[in-house]
Amino acid sequence: MKSIKSTISSFLIFSIIIVSLLIGILSMLNFYDMKINSVEHSLKQVLMQVSFEIKNQIKNIENTALYISNNQSNEDELLKTLVETNIEISSILILDYKGYLKNFYSKNNDNIYKGFDYSNKEFFKNVKDKDYWSNIYLSSINNLPVVSYSYKTNENNIIVIMLELEKLSEFITKFKNSDDSHMIRMLDKNGVFIINSDKPSVVTQRFNVKNSSVFKQLIENKPQYTLTQFDGAVKKQKNIGMYTIVEKTGWILIIRESYEIFINTLEKILISIFFLVILFILFALYFIFKIFNKVFYEIDYLQETTKNISNGEYNQNIKKSEYKEFSSLIKSFEKMKKEIINREDNLKKSRDSFEFLLNSTMEAIIIHDTKVCIDVNEVTLKLLGATNKEQLIGKDIFEIISPNFMNLAKTNILINTEPYELEILKLNGEKLTTLVQGKFIELNGVKVKISSFIDITELKNKDKLLSQQSKMISMGEMIGNIAHQWRQPLSSISTAASGVKIEKEFGLLDDETLDVALDMIIKNTKYLSKTIDDFRNFFKVDKEIEDIKIQDVVDKAIKLLDSSFKNHYICVQTEYEDDLFIKGYANELTQAFINIINNAKDALKTNEEENRFIFIKTYLKKDDVVISIKDNAGGIPKDILPKIFDPYFTTKHQSQGTGIGLYMTHQIIVDHMKGIIEVENVTFEYKENTYNGCEFKIYFSSL
Repeated sequence: MKSIKSTISSFLIFSIIIVSLLIGILSMLNFYDMKINSVEHSLKQVLMQVSFEIKNQIKNIENTALYISNNQSNEDELLKTLVETNIEISSILILDYKGYLKNFYSKNNDNIYKGFDYSNKEFFKNVKDKDYWSNIYLSSINNLPVVSYSYKTNENNIIVIMLELEKLSEFITKFKNSDDSHMIRMLDKNGVFIINSDKPSVVTQRFNVKNSSVFKQLIENKPQYTLTQFDGAVKKQKNIGMYTIVEKTGWILIIRESYEIFINTLEKILISIFFLVILFILFALYFIFKIFNKVFYEIDYLQETTKNISNGEYNQNIKKSEYKEFSSLIKSFEKMKKEIINREDNLKKSRDSFEFLLNSTMEAIIIHDTKVCIDVNEVTLKLLGATNKEQLIGKDIFEIISPNFMNLAKTNILINTEPYELEILKLNGEKLTTLVQGKFIELNGVKVKISSFIDITELKNKDKLLSQQSKMISMGEMIGNIAHQWRQPLSSISTAASGVKIEKEFGLLDDETLDVALDMIIKNTKYLSKTIDDFRNFFKVDKEIEDIKIQDVVDKAIKLLDSSFKNHYICVQTEYEDDLFIKGYANELTQAFINIINNAKDALKTNEEENRFIFIKTYLKKDDVVISIKDNAGGIPKDILPKIFDPYFTTKHQSQGTGIGLYMTHQIIVDHMKGIIEVENVTFEYKENTYNGCEFKIYFSSL
């Protein structure tokens, strides 16, 4: 036979070594993944930040061109002001439709004069429709590398804004690696360096990396924002990094750090982890064997003692042990056996006592036939405000039922029931809302019914408070949306008024300009008034059930949230099946849709997905009207998915959410309008891209 000592010893040694090594290997692999993910996340965040800064500057330049196009009354002064106040702009040219220079302003204007022919320049030839961003080239004005933005006005003039990108270069220079090299490189769409802070000379030399390893290993073979190992274009070294392309200009942003430094840092940490695992194994083996020897000494002694007891030596004294479990095990056996016998006797007596059963439950229990009360427990006395059983036994059971619920009680009194709500009366006439369940049994040869009651009055009151709180939260959100929707028209009114005032001061105001400005103010004030009507109608309380056209309710919810979507760059796609009607409460349903859509919006705000979508679809499935609302925000973690309709459950910070929005949505759809709401994580395709997100499906019976 095998020895338990040798078996356990071998098992412990093998287990400790294997488990420790597995933990060590998994820890190293996990750390490697964490390090890779950390580097990827860090580089991605920097790249997105720089990309965002570039897009802002591009937008500013485009707005500047549009501003020049719309304000040509004092063109010379305007061009001078724009160039002198904007560090990025080196020159502004205004060409006619043939490419001849009509007007300009430059910080260095020694080499150009009005009438110069620019018709052969890239920035003129490529303005086909409206605007064009150029590649980098040497300026004819100061012979420095520049990029330019060309904009065709309604009068077929060409506005050319030349940029030296000093501010952008300063911004990019802030991002450095641990070896003090700069992280960001920027190329034009032809592969020529626009910004290289480590080697500025390659910019003036117009160094092209189109045929270098950077393009072959990174840009041509990998999607944007994909961490990749590649060779440097100028300095031949291994790099790790990623790239993105600025959509408007085609410029390529590359972020990199030295792969050698990354690997060296990783190797040192992995070696440290390996030695820590070895030390842990040695310490664990030493500690286990120390304990092992003591425990098996006690087991040997316990084995001998139990052997003697089994042979009838009941009076044997058991010496005390370091481990009280061992020394008390045999001593407590007889005591435990006697205790078990005593408890069995007590349980048998309790089982025989029906009174004990009645009073051991937390529910109020009434035993009755179909009319008269036969017995009650102590909880019932407290629930109904009685001082003794005589006040209830023999009493008509329907005397404690609220008149409004009498028909429901009479229907259920004759059958076994699942839990349902019932309003009852205390002896003092006070009303209570209870959850009731009734079952028939045979007691002493007589068929009786046992009805159990649980007081849920406080819970119902809390539901009302939750509903009120939800409405207040919705009101706060709607006020925020009003502010967003008013901002643009108020800005337009202010701009129109300011423009009229300035033109009047300069003596330029005529009747036509004044009429246009006043018409704009009137138009925007009408829009503000209509916005108030829209939001006021949303807060009207639904009095009665009405026929609802689903498309109208969804459109109303989207309209109320429209400004918030624009602020967060969210695209809402709708697909309606015509003429879908249900019965319900329109404003409550609007609130439910707003809660779901707001939830999707909040998830998209924290998501790194560049394209943000909410898809809303209505259709008829058999006899049910189905409303589908889904997003591409990545979905809800599986462990919290079953909890999202619980009251006060939220994954947001306390300042961002209360956790009652989806709970009240469930109340409105399921309890108020007898519908069904389901939620699941989904994967779907849109415009040849695959997205992950969350989908809510709501079902109502159609008319």
